[in-house]
Amino acid sequence: MATVHALDEQLKQVAGNDPTFLSVLEKEELLMTLSSVLGRVEGLLVDTLAVASDVADEHGARSAGAWLAAVTHDDGAVAGRLQRLAAETERHPEVRIAMRDGRVSPRHAQVIVRAVDAFGPEVPTAVRDEAVAHLLGLAAEFTPKELRRLGDGILAVIDPSTYDEAERAKLEAELAKARAATRLSIRPTGDGAARISGVLPESVAARLRKYLHAFSSPRHDAASGGAASDGAPSDSRYLDPVTGKRLPHERVMGEAFAAFLEAADPERMPIHGGDATQVIVTIEWEKLLAGVGVGMADGESIPVSEVRRLACQARILPAVLGGKSELLDLGRAQRLFSRPQRRAMTLRQWTCAFEGCDVPIEWCEAHHLDPWSRGGPTDLDNCLGCCSRHHHVMHDPRYDIERVGSGEFRAILRS
Repeated sequence: MATVHALDEQLKQVAGNDPTFLSVLEKEELLMTLSSVLGRVEGLLVDTLAVASDVADEHGARSAGAWLAAVTHDDGAVAGRLQRLAAETERHPEVRIAMRDGRVSPRHAQVIVRAVDAFGPEVPTAVRDEAVAHLLGLAAEFTPKELRRLGDGILAVIDPSTYDEAERAKLEAELAKARAATRLSIRPTGDGAARISGVLPESVAARLRKYLHAFSSPRHDAASGGAASDGAPSDSRYLDPVTGKRLPHERVMGEAFAAFLEAADPERMPIHGGDATQVIVTIEWEKLLAGVGVGMADGESIPVSEVRRLACQARILPAVLGGKSELLDLGRAQRLFSRPQRRAMTLRQWTCAFEGCDVPIEWCEAHHLDPWSRGGPTDLDNCLGCCSRHHHVMHDPRYDIERVGSGEFRAILRS
């Protein structure tokens, strides 16, 4: 304690000194010395945090670092990082000693302990100690970022015989953790757009990135002809329609994602509601010809210009109302509803036909209102979309089924 107080007093004495007029060599020496002092002080701080749980108990704090951040009005994240480092270096006392000696910074120390702690349980203690010593030596030559890359492959250098198995176990653990953390949310923003956010395994994200880069390659700009001969910008979706310059990268990736979805082959998608996953674009025939009005795609309104463009895509199914269509009424020719009939059903219903049930129509099953077993035809007018639960209710003799004023159905348990 006396030495630390003496250091504090000495720093107070030099606090008023102005380094402005020092020579270049003197400034270089001062910077190097101060950096060394700072590293040693941080090393001592980490050492003290490791044994200061009684301070936290005294003040009812989560940790000594949290208490220190509160009383010094410092950034809690910084104190928390040092507190975690204190706990991590308990398993590697040689790293803590190196910090106190000024040989490594806390940033280097964090990289070292996490690289070694990532080893699987099959790696012997002697190999772990050798890896720590090797990384401590490298810390004098490399930045924390560079040391992190070296740390990822340190086992291959120290003990190649166990590297392959340890790396496999490590990657499997990382993948399991990533899968557990996988999330995806799609939220409409209320202005015609939707915000997509989520967490994906790195391998999945890399595959998606590769696909999107294929769609957004600059060659697609060239394929559209670039700027027209009169200087007007091209119609590439990746170029600004006003300036002709390439859009910002984030915008390009968003456009590429839209192109990727449009190119998806529905025949290779999972069966959805008894049919191949299919986007249906609906518009009245007269509006399509006149180029006015709006259409519908999966319940969302889109301008007629977009309908025309999507209708040109081989994998987008246009449903033009009033135009020629596929056969929808099969009478008694077959029992099961056909794919065209199911597609037509999705245009009439957005959800299950039962009151209060919001199961999407794509997840529903096709039900004969007039049962096939009693002579009911397999016609569109006799087709009703019900979720699996309510389809079972339709055939359950314990229930009476009635249609309410809204056109939806309701089940009432017989007394």
